[in-house]
Amino acid sequence: MNYLKNKYFARWARKHGITDNVLLDAVSEFESGLFEADLGNHLFKKRIALAGRGKSAGTRTILFYQKGKKLIFCYGFEKSHQSNLSSSEINFLHKLSDGYQDSTDGIIAQGIQQKKFFKILKPGE
Repeated sequence: MNYLKNKYFARWARKHGITDNVLLDAVSEFESGLFEADLGNHLFKKRIALAGRGKSAGTRTILFYQKGKKLIFCYGFEKSHQSNLSSSEINFLHKLSDGYQDSTDGIIAQGIQQKKFFKILKPGE
């Protein structure tokens, strides 16, 4: 199973101090069924706590999940700047999801080489 973040999300996460360890914790929670919303088309909303602020005042992430194949963090926003996604953002994310569904392992590997995707690394990798 591939755990990834797209280029946009990687930049956003770095800016907000969200490490791969934090993302792996979120993945573990997600795979246990702990997430905030199913947005349809393999997209889910998952809260992530920021240091000293907790989940309710933290960030919201949107991830693409195809069971047994791939999980891709693709969008993030702070609750303090935006309460929820607009309909145009949801439409854009659904189109992005369509592309992710069709992505083979070869396409993902090529995306990693081209720095369009980044692997979420476990400690020691």
